Amino acid sequence: MARQRYFNAHPEASGLQLRAFEILFGKTPGDLTRQVLDWGITLLVLGSIIAIILESVPSLQDRFQSQFDAFEVFSIAIFTVEYLLRLWCVPAGKAHLSPTAARWGYITSFHGLIDLCATLPFYLHAVFPGLDMRFMRAVRMLRFLKLSHYNTALEDLFRAIRDEHESFVSALYILGIAILMTSCLAYYAEHDVQPDKFGSIPDAMWWSVVTLTTVGYGDAAPVTAIGKLIGVATALMGVCTVALLTGIVASSFANQMARKRAIFEAELIKALQDGHISHEEEEMLEHLRQTFNLSKEHANAIVKRVRQEHTRSSQR
Repeated sequence: MARQRYFNAHPEASGLQLRAFEILFGKTPGDLTRQVLDWGITLLVLGSIIAIILESVPSLQDRFQSQFDAFEVFSIAIFTVEYLLRLWCVPAGKAHLSPTAARWGYITSFHGLIDLCATLPFYLHAVFPGLDMRFMRAVRMLRFLKLSHYNTALEDLFRAIRDEHESFVSALYILGIAILMTSCLAYYAEHDVQPDKFGSIPDAMWWSVVTLTTVGYGDAAPVTAIGKLIGVATALMGVCTVALLTGIVASSFANQMARKRAIFEAELIKALQDGHISHEEEEMLEHLRQTFNLSKEHANAIVKRVRQEHTRSSQR
């Protein structure tokens, strides 16, 4: 049986390119090679992040520097080969684009930039050895975002903000008003008493942001009676504004999951129209389940409920 592809294959792509695209970009259910590669890259990313963290400990760095360097070279070699393979095979799944446009689209995409950042610091340090290692270590930590290839959490967050952008912008506008108003009032009340902490409105803005977000570092606090009243009002406004932003994102996440369940259920009902689900339809549903990050238990519950409803409707 021919392998079912879940992407728009380019007619001029070679079989090797198509297979590489399936492994690196696809989500074909039951593809063992892709699953092994996904787990291998995931473990390598986690191991690399742990190594970067441990390397920052002076005693461990002095003792195991050669091992850290060897593991970094090994990781970079794998990440570089992965990046070049993605760049080579990405046109195979973009039939509507020219190879140049498809490759440029990948390079400038979120995942493409993260893949580039995973390897670029190593080569920059090789060319410019005088670069600040602390800064390079911080940039290297970005390779943790490579896990976004295998988890849609960040995409879901950005999509949630985009879907509710009007409400999100409104909440940010309210937060901005609260920051400006409370920082001006705090500056007026405290600048004579604490010129080192409330000597300017920007200084008071720092206190306002910390208070509104309920972080409370404790480095600045009102001491006058009116300043304390302003502080209480600022804290209460912070609870409301932060809760508003959190509620908007949480609501959008819930709506996304509802849409995914609705799409999965609609495809399931369509597959059951002839009374049974074929092998191809099972693969399609499994592909949807993985794409939507639905657990097997959740998907099975939907399948069971839809089957029961289909049985009852058939008996009428």
